[in-house]
Amino acid sequence: MVAIVDVGITRFGKRVESIFELVGEATRNLLKYPIDFIVLSNSYSGEFNEISGLNNLISTYLSLDNVPSIRVDNTSGSGGSAILVAKSLLESKEANAVLVLGAEKMSEKKTRQVTKIISSLLPESERVSSLPSLASLATIEYMKKYDATRESIAQVAVKNHYNGSLNPYAHIQKRVTLDEVLNSPIISEPLRLFEFTPISDGAAALLMVRNEDALSYTNKPVFIKGVGFSSYTSFIADRENFTELPSVRKAGEIAIKKSHVERIDFAELHDMATILEIIQSEELGFFKKGEGWKAVINGTTEINGDIPLNTSGGLNSKGHPIGVSGIAQAIEAFYQIRNEAGNRQVKNAKTGLSLSMAGFGNSSTVIIYGDEY
Repeated sequence: MVAIVDVGITRFGKRVESIFELVGEATRNLLKYPIDFIVLSNSYSGEFNEISGLNNLISTYLSLDNVPSIRVDNTSGSGGSAILVAKSLLESKEANAVLVLGAEKMSEKKTRQVTKIISSLLPESERVSSLPSLASLATIEYMKKYDATRESIAQVAVKNHYNGSLNPYAHIQKRVTLDEVLNSPIISEPLRLFEFTPISDGAAALLMVRNEDALSYTNKPVFIKGVGFSSYTSFIADRENFTELPSVRKAGEIAIKKSHVERIDFAELHDMATILEIIQSEELGFFKKGEGWKAVINGTTEINGDIPLNTSGGLNSKGHPIGVSGIAQAIEAFYQIRNEAGNRQVKNAKTGLSLSMAGFGNSSTVIIYGDEY
């Protein structure tokens, strides 16, 4: 078993700093610790920044030349995968203290270029589709199948922009009304601009150690109680429908079984588009199939609700620097469980969940966090 003992994060957004400077900002308070391995979560340094071997270049930039490092690329699920790798290094005793980094610099490319780069995670024959268009198809199918209202889908953006307004690290810190969401520009019918994540730059970092060493670093470690990983076909044409994400469901089942927790107090989900938060909340068992949209309308997923979702603002408002998102989710769990989340603090938060998802459910990593072993 392993624990997170310290963290660092930049504000997400369109940053003028280089990817190296962003990493330096995120790790400023973590380099005081002895570190014997670096795991970097980064998906597109070649495509966005024309940089290869980024993990080694970052080690040198941080004056950690003698510390071994690897780069983990699992597209938008890279962050969760990096945490899984770090956990394995610690439990196998290949390392004693692992610095897990997430870094991505995306905003220098135009939106059309970014969309094309990210769509390359789809099989070549299906790249005429974009992830926003797949989210649109999922929205249409979900509303038809479960009689969900259009307003219920848009309300996810209202909630998450409100949460983001409370997060000093979020890309978008402005609240929006339901009318503003529904009247924002169409991206892929019926979904609108405010229902998708913005293109963001940023960096984040975790220091992870084994449980038995955690208290020598801090009196308030956050323990990783269970991790589940699962994959599914990358071919969209092979999927039976768009309202199910089997890799999310399976990864959640594995993580919950390993963690032995009876209740999840909050969750950070992969809301690249508003519909995904609803579908994922059902796949993870928070709500019955077809009931997730009602939970949004009823306020169940708000910060003071029964199962708060995306208290950080989620990808929707916090932003989505691809390789960083899964690390940032773990940082939100760290803050919540340590009662350090400020105005977005969930009352009596003792256990949390994060979902780091690659592509449109191509693979998923679910992590359960807790305040005890």
